[in-house]
Amino acid sequence: MTKAEIGSREWFEVYLDAFNNNDFDGFSAFYAPDVEFYGQAANLKGPAEVIEFYTMVMDRIDEHVALKTFVGSKTNIAIELVTTLKFKKDWPDFAPGPMKAGDHREAINFVFYDLNEKGLFTRIRSARYAVIRER
Repeated sequence: MTKAEIGSREWFEVYLDAFNNNDFDGFSAFYAPDVEFYGQAANLKGPAEVIEFYTMVMDRIDEHVALKTFVGSKTNIAIELVTTLKFKKDWPDFAPGPMKAGDHREAINFVFYDLNEKGLFTRIRSARYAVIRER
């Protein structure tokens, strides 16, 4: 991972960089074996389910997250993100609403992470706050 202090912004940005670059090994290294993910599109348990979900997602869209606000400690992290989605394929049953190939959506999301004593994510809770742009 990184030599930065667990729970610091620098440490967390390593996770986001791996996510933004579709580095499944890199971002899943932050997950505890019992990680739970609660989001708008899915509720998942375990790294394998999270990776399976994001493999499907990243086949349909290019997703990029940009960190706006960060509050972190060794046990909890709270962030505000701008999430940009560019749809590569039609997605008629996309959770927030149907999208077509070529569509673009930007939204502000809040995400909360719980960390265990090893600095691994045990629970991730994500919620959309606002759509900034959709075309």
